[in-house]
Amino acid sequence: MQRSEALQERIREITTLPTLPQVATRLMHAVNSPETSAADVAAIVGRDMSLAARVLRLANSAFYGMPRTITNLTNAVVILGTKVINTLVLTVTVFDMFPDDKSNGNRLFDRSAFWRHCLGCGVLAKMLSTRIHRNMILDVEEAFCAGLLHDIGKVVMEQYLHEDFRAALKYGAENNVSSVRAEHEVLGFTHCDVADWLTEQWELPLVLRSPMIYHHNPAEASDYKDTVVLCNVADGLCYTAGINIGVGAAPPSGYKENLVCLGIDDSAVDKVIDQFPAELEKASAFLEMN
Repeated sequence: MQRSEALQERIREITTLPTLPQVATRLMHAVNSPETSAADVAAIVGRDMSLAARVLRLANSAFYGMPRTITNLTNAVVILGTKVINTLVLTVTVFDMFPDDKSNGNRLFDRSAFWRHCLGCGVLAKMLSTRIHRNMILDVEEAFCAGLLHDIGKVVMEQYLHEDFRAALKYGAENNVSSVRAEHEVLGFTHCDVADWLTEQWELPLVLRSPMIYHHNPAEASDYKDTVVLCNVADGLCYTAGINIGVGAAPPSGYKENLVCLGIDDSAVDKVIDQFPAELEKASAFLEMN
């Protein structure tokens, strides 16, 4: 994705854009090394006692359905796997960077609703990934993490490009168009462009970056296209289920057609939608982290 001059100019005006905490960066590199042990991962996370406690809390939540309590980080890594621990750390640190600001007064963008939508998208991506009947290589945990963080560009814009973002939100609400179209028409750049820039700085892996950048235009993705399509569908189904972001918000285009691309039939979608509220409730511990 080629970044617009408008975005480049706005970024240059901001001096406080967030950097990913060192523990998350170190962990991302560690989990991709075949030489990394469970003890190594536990040691990295354990350096931050508050983070470690919250990771254990999530690991023991109903969402993961462990039959017995996980009492230490090493056991959490062994039982849940390094990818799950990486997701938990990344989620907790990102939520910390963009807390729910109940005093911001921007009713066009409710951060509580935003994070609930993101969590819903992650849960749906995970559920759908187990029901795909095409020859696709999808990791369930990567699908969950990609869905969870797909709209990170929006919260960055809301916090650091507030007036620009508010103008785009107002335009979208008044014209009942998707956020990405409103941002493009009003600002000349979108939350996907912002996500592209930010996640490059954070050195996130492409399997997470691509859905953030291309979930509104999966056809443009050249890497991890299946995960991008999955994220587009999960995003759209979130709106269908009533888990949207704010006033006048519209779902992404093409998500119904992309269900066909995934090989998921109507009966499977109906089952997912029926089970979704209960699964989202199990995942509510993630929202308590914020």
